[in-house]
Amino acid sequence: MEKKKFDWKHFLVNIDQYISAVIFVAITILLFAQVVSRYVFKHAFTWAEELAVVLFVWMTFFGVSSAVTYRKHLRIDALLDAVPFKVKKVLLIISDIIFIAFNCYLWVPYTRILQMLGSSGTPLLHLPYRVSYALVPVMLSIASIKLVADIWKLAHETEKNLGAAKPSIDLEACEKEYIRRCEERGEVVK
Repeated sequence: MEKKKFDWKHFLVNIDQYISAVIFVAITILLFAQVVSRYVFKHAFTWAEELAVVLFVWMTFFGVSSAVTYRKHLRIDALLDAVPFKVKKVLLIISDIIFIAFNCYLWVPYTRILQMLGSSGTPLLHLPYRVSYALVPVMLSIASIKLVADIWKLAHETEKNLGAAKPSIDLEACEKEYIRRCEERGEVVK
């Protein structure tokens, strides 16, 4: 058995996805413990929900950055599937430019809000709001950098390797595989 070498490049490209997954597990454990303590032991961790909200915001914005990496961010693919290659390529680039503009639009007022928060903190844990939510403009910036890289990549893709986000479950591929297996067993598929 051969050992696989740890791929640092793959790890760094997907680090936001891994962090988001770890935060999701932490939130799940935290809220499960909260429910059990409240209903079984009749004692609630009052700080758990507050921490879960902060972690949820972090998870969301790490997830946004991760989605950009694989073109899985929100977009309507129906139009993209109906247009020719060059139009699809232009629409994908325009979509990324609009997303970058939206990130920049959010970034400026969000940083002002962080400055206005001053030293105020969460009621129970006294986590400074600035620290709790400072990750948002950072992740918007990282997502924008990834979008610029995606625009560069799109500009150099050919028709063969260009594509909109592929669905998580490709039903056509599943159906073809099912038919192939049925034919191997000699079954008739209707």
